Amino acid sequence: MLASTTQDTVKNATDSVQKELSSSETLPRPLSTENPDEFYNIIQQQYRGIWGKLKFEDSLGDYSGEGRPFLYVDSNIELNVLSQFMAKEWKLKAPNLVIPILSAISRYKLFKNLKMIEALKIGIKNAANASEVWFITNGLDLGLPQLIGSSFRDETSLRRADDAWAIQMGRDPKRRKALVLIGIVCDDEIKGFIDFKSAQEKPKKDVKVTMRKRDQISLNSDHTHFIIIREQSIDSSSMDDSLKKNVTIETGGKQLEKITDAADSATNRFRDRFEQFLHQERSQEQTTSPVGSPPPATTDAAAVASNKSNPWGDDGFPMVCTLARGTPGTIERVYRKIQNEVPIVVLKGTGSATDIIAFAYEEICAKIEKDYEDSYLKVELTRRILDDYPLLRNNNVKRNEIRDFIMSIVSIVKKKEQENRKFLTFVDINSATASLNDFHKFILLALLQSQKMVTGSKVNIQLKRNLLLTLDWNLPDLALSEIFQRDDNLRYTIQPELFDKAILGKKLEPFVDLFLDRDFVLHRYLKSDKLIFLFNNAKDKEFLTTTSIEGILGETGDEEEVKKEFVEQGLNTIVKRLTDISHFFSKHEMDCNAMGIYFGDKSDKGVQRQRIRAEKKALRHLIIYAVLMNRHQLAKILWKRSAEPIPLALICYMMFKKLAPYCHESYQRTLIEKQAKEFSDCAVGVLDKAFNEDSMRTFEMLDEKHVDWSHMATIELAYNADNKEFVAHAACQKWVTRQFYGEITPRELPWGLFKCPDSIKIVSCAVLIFPMWFWINFSPIGQAPPTAKKASDLPPDAKKGSQPVPKIDQAKKSAEHVGEVNIRQGSGIFQRIRQSFQGDHRKLQKNTLDVSKPDEKKMSHFEEIQVLWSAPITKFYTNFVAYLAFLFFFTLAVMWPSCGNLLLDCIVWFWAASIAFENTRVAYEKYCSQSSLPLHQAVLEVMVQTIFLALYLGVRIIGLWNFGTCHILPAKAILGLGLIYYYYRILFIFLPISPKLGPMMIRLQRMIMDDFFTFLQLFVIFMISSGVAITAVLYPHHPLNLDLFTRAFVFRGLMALFSSEMLDLKKQDNPCTINATNPTEKEYACLRLSQGLSFSYDNAYAYQRYGIPTSKCNQPSWIAWFLLIQYFFLAKRFLTSLLTAMFGLTGARVQSQSEQIWMYNRYEIVMEYAKRPRLPPPFVVISYIVMVIKSGIRRFIQEMEDFSNKEKKGSDTCRIRTQHNH
Repeated sequence: MLASTTQDTVKNATDSVQKELSSSETLPRPLSTENPDEFYNIIQQQYRGIWGKLKFEDSLGDYSGEGRPFLYVDSNIELNVLSQFMAKEWKLKAPNLVIPILSAISRYKLFKNLKMIEALKIGIKNAANASEVWFITNGLDLGLPQLIGSSFRDETSLRRADDAWAIQMGRDPKRRKALVLIGIVCDDEIKGFIDFKSAQEKPKKDVKVTMRKRDQISLNSDHTHFIIIREQSIDSSSMDDSLKKNVTIETGGKQLEKITDAADSATNRFRDRFEQFLHQERSQEQTTSPVGSPPPATTDAAAVASNKSNPWGDDGFPMVCTLARGTPGTIERVYRKIQNEVPIVVLKGTGSATDIIAFAYEEICAKIEKDYEDSYLKVELTRRILDDYPLLRNNNVKRNEIRDFIMSIVSIVKKKEQENRKFLTFVDINSATASLNDFHKFILLALLQSQKMVTGSKVNIQLKRNLLLTLDWNLPDLALSEIFQRDDNLRYTIQPELFDKAILGKKLEPFVDLFLDRDFVLHRYLKSDKLIFLFNNAKDKEFLTTTSIEGILGETGDEEEVKKEFVEQGLNTIVKRLTDISHFFSKHEMDCNAMGIYFGDKSDKGVQRQRIRAEKKALRHLIIYAVLMNRHQLAKILWKRSAEPIPLALICYMMFKKLAPYCHESYQRTLIEKQAKEFSDCAVGVLDKAFNEDSMRTFEMLDEKHVDWSHMATIELAYNADNKEFVAHAACQKWVTRQFYGEITPRELPWGLFKCPDSIKIVSCAVLIFPMWFWINFSPIGQAPPTAKKASDLPPDAKKGSQPVPKIDQAKKSAEHVGEVNIRQGSGIFQRIRQSFQGDHRKLQKNTLDVSKPDEKKMSHFEEIQVLWSAPITKFYTNFVAYLAFLFFFTLAVMWPSCGNLLLDCIVWFWAASIAFENTRVAYEKYCSQSSLPLHQAVLEVMVQTIFLALYLGVRIIGLWNFGTCHILPAKAILGLGLIYYYYRILFIFLPISPKLGPMMIRLQRMIMDDFFTFLQLFVIFMISSGVAITAVLYPHHPLNLDLFTRAFVFRGLMALFSSEMLDLKKQDNPCTINATNPTEKEYACLRLSQGLSFSYDNAYAYQRYGIPTSKCNQPSWIAWFLLIQYFFLAKRFLTSLLTAMFGLTGARVQSQSEQIWMYNRYEIVMEYAKRPRLPPPFVVISYIVMVIKSGIRRFIQEMEDFSNKEKKGSDTCRIRTQHNH
């Protein structure tokens, strides 16, 4: 009986309040806002409005601080009028979220832990900075409003400091979200220290707010706006007085809570009406009312006023309340918010109302039995209410009313949870898992979980609004769990504006991944204009301007926006410089793909393939955009979605690595190199996984040439990117080994204790031919020779149906074999002869289809010789043997006495010329084919060899034998230097292929380049100083000429490092001391020796006069010995020991690197010999002759085919004309 009575009381109280709220909407006459002056006059006259700025007194008694806008008005003001005032006078924009704060004045102490306060302030700042958010509080300087104001003050100070620094540096301040903290307070609370009477005469005026005194409530000066309402408007009834009395009824004259905290106080009634106005749609505001209240009564004037346009639109704003502590009045307000379907974030642990509501909700969730609710929960709730509010012990009606409010709140919440909607979100401030730093996350979570499912056209509207909030607040996990995964049956359409925000936003890359998971079609989004839009609207374009526009393109970078031509002109140039890939971007193709226009096969499958290809290209374009903008995380997220992970990772690595030198700051250069290394690790990781799962498919991928990569294979991309780690991977090295051996595999035959090396086997087979029948398997390395099954090996029932299969398989294998061999053969003589006798590729395939016997699958001896000589390993060893023969004849020519042997010189010169010509041809092919193989070293080598050949021919051959110059020594010197060059050339041409000598040569190169040059730098300092000092002391009178410098730097300085010649320090050949007979001779000795002021010191008579027979005399002394000893100690002991230590350290440091570099260089050697002719110099001349002949025949055949086609076309035309005439 008591429960039903109190429930009726709750309902009646709610009805009375709602009636009062609805009646306050009635206005005496409509309001016209066409004239601004009339608008302000009506506010002043009809609602006694006063507005301006509140000037708060600081600690020094000054009012010079920034004022806070305020509006002092009657509480019955029409809310449309109030919203127009806020938009026009305060310039407030429509919020994306409204957060009312439900707290109380009576119990405002929330936290005792300073860490909790700082954490909550961080969460409030995150919410305020994320989006257009309005916080609405009671405006007083205590409790949660004071804490929020403190957060706003800190954020404002930080923004001002940042803006001041930007202005000082000549930059525009950043654009930020406006901070809006609205305080709504009744004038009765502040009338003791704010006087509005002086502003009655002039409605807009600044009002001073004095500092609050002890135990006095004051406004919080950190609020951005204040709405101050009059508790009693004009001609108002005495209803408020009755409400005030209700607060103290049956409590023995003591106040249960402050009047402002009461649910039916003027402040809370106005706040509820204003917040409901912001939350609900305009249509709902006229047609719906809260539960338990009748429809509001309206007059004609109110109806006219309600139909006026709202400055922020007709839709309501999302709203989430925050509850901290509170009083019984706060509990009633929570009940009203839940009735109006406003979600609430409850800060559990702050005490009072929050903990009581949390307890009731948890108990109801844990126990669902009705008996439990009646027997325990209501009793326990009553006990807890009395513990928090002892004044209710003698007021059973009020106590039961509060209890029933709590029960109704929990009941409504549980009922809505059955509809998959949640209106209470609890944040336990004492929990280790829930952090107040994520206060903004709990706010958005509460909003998303409270929304009801919509249908029809409203789905995309709600989706866009929710996704905009999650984007602004950067909460992709909430977007996934509360938007996309909430109803799996709904299909969402991601709008391009949302994807723009995800691409351009800071740290919003997870949203890009989230949208792409929802089947967002990139190629329909990424038009050429959209790509330009992304470049121009990027928040940070400094990296693009510094590295790409200024560094690569060489432009000024002063323009704020890039032009439309940047897609095909600028971007293609940048990509070409960074990756050697041409025509990466096509504006026409991008626009056609975006419009759904595809070129190619028009069948369903063809169009589907074109769509997949267009999607791949759009993804690549976005990855390139991300790399050029230094959006590493975005590039990585997009890369993970690509169907070509290895090539794209190599391209990203290559771009980042080549962009690093254009970075001016060392820290940024290091960061870019680190990002490049990360993509390199990604490529190696995918390669390793693919190689372990399917090695055959991995080899095909490495060798596959892609038209979008300028016909470069994956391993070529890795080599072009200088990615040694990738090329040194086991899969790549196995691929290189297969390319090196070609279609042959050396066999090992057991011949006692001796094992024949592969090099001898291959050279013997290439020269003698017959050993290849027992030393060579004609199949790729690692694969057994193909063997065909005979018909007798098949089951009887399968013989008939399987007979055509060997033919098809044989044709396929033959075609693959011919194609692979043709790739490696290049332009050799055997390929030309074979094509002459066997015809083209189609003819070969046609002939192979007619083969039915297994014996005919075996290659002929001629084909075996061709395959043997086509293998790169055969070309390498034959070139090596031929080069050794060349060095033998060259050495003999150099050692031949006197003028040498003319015939031998001609042979050597011709041989060297063929080597130089072949190197020139290879370098030219590299240049024409845009190969990734190095070209600078080849060009330098050709230049050196050309100069040597010219000197050899001019000085040695023609000069000595035809002109009789008799310059035998210069000729010998030229040949000697040439011989040294060609011998040293072995170290860089042939030895690097060895798995032992190759890494050793790399370590030696590192030692020379790093350690030895460092040693020389130190040695030069000691050599110059000590050599000059020793020579000056030992030869005091030596003339200043070339001989003196030679003695100082060469013999005494440099050569002392290798010899210990000290004869001139031990023995004196001639006297070297000045012998003066009288004081006058001593006094003028320097004047006579130097011949006055000329300082020539070449007067031999003067030296002899002083007892010095020659000026080149030596004078041993102890100081000379001292200088020599310290020089020997530093140069021969200290520096040489230091050089040895550095060599050892470098050798250990580059041990693993040398192996990796050797594997990387091995690819270069194999690819170079794969493109060389079969015959080595000087026999390569034969290949050149055959190449010229075959080229002429091919051109002749092509011209004959063109002529025959023209004749056929002409005859067809004549036939058609004849038929037409008849």
